Amino acid sequence: MFPNRLNPDVVKLQKMNPLAFEAIEPRIAKDSSAYDTSLANLSRNEFTSEGRGSDYLDSIQLSLLARSEGVMELLGKMHPDGCDGLCSSMIICDLLAGDGYVNKVAHQILGATRCPTFINSDISQFMVDRCIRDGLFAIWQSATDPFWIRDGSVDGVLMAYGTHHIPQAQRPAAVHAAARILRPGGVFVLHDFEEGSPTARWFAEVVSTHSVTPHDYPHFTAGEVLDLFAAARFDEVTVQRITDPFVFYAEDEESVLQSLANYVVKMYGLEKLRADTQRVLVLLDEYFGLALTETSRGGFEARIARNALVGSGRRV
Repeated sequence: MFPNRLNPDVVKLQKMNPLAFEAIEPRIAKDSSAYDTSLANLSRNEFTSEGRGSDYLDSIQLSLLARSEGVMELLGKMHPDGCDGLCSSMIICDLLAGDGYVNKVAHQILGATRCPTFINSDISQFMVDRCIRDGLFAIWQSATDPFWIRDGSVDGVLMAYGTHHIPQAQRPAAVHAAARILRPGGVFVLHDFEEGSPTARWFAEVVSTHSVTPHDYPHFTAGEVLDLFAAARFDEVTVQRITDPFVFYAEDEESVLQSLANYVVKMYGLEKLRADTQRVLVLLDEYFGLALTETSRGGFEARIARNALVGSGRRV
């Protein structure tokens, strides 16, 4: 189907996951060099080794499943039967994949036979390189211009955990791009932390103040999500608020609180709070409420209840 003129990286992707590769635009697979310069400029964001990219990756190593409840609820919206309907023949393009976090969580919880086939996509080359290093199918592109993906070639599109990084003027292009690459009947799920919510204030007031990088991005509103989905002509549109918590377990109270604090410091690159665990915990309780409970099996659970705004719609 594709001649030997494909570069070695593309051939590697084809061998890695032939099903995912079916969604790749043949013309781009042969020559993506025209996009490299513009992507290199866009890729200089906070999720690099110079920003908080390494800290973020370290947080995933501390706990892969800390955010799994929210992840699985998002994936459940991709199928009428929820997560029970997910399977490996279903192709989901994660347009803000980072290091492939959603893919990794899904594989861990669902197993290989039920985990969808993911196309992990991100504007950060640093993150895409990490995906590929970890054996995940990943491509370097912007959520506003997923040029690698053929029209009508995927079953689901996810845009989550960083959607507010897309400039407001470019958000219509991103939603239209999601519609373009979806098959008829395919589902688009958009997730963000609502403007004015405790999580949005956490970013503006805590992350911007204590992180190694500033974080001044306008978050989505419910009205904006509805308008974007309507303009892209999605059907069966819903906008909901879900709980998207951080959850940790340990044998004793001190350990579980320390794990939560360490994770949050790494997750958000809170370099200025790295040595002040107690201050991190106070801030988490102030913004989200920190629930510490003893589990029925012994040990303790620490939970902070972030709430997220989620829009979903079906391509006509």
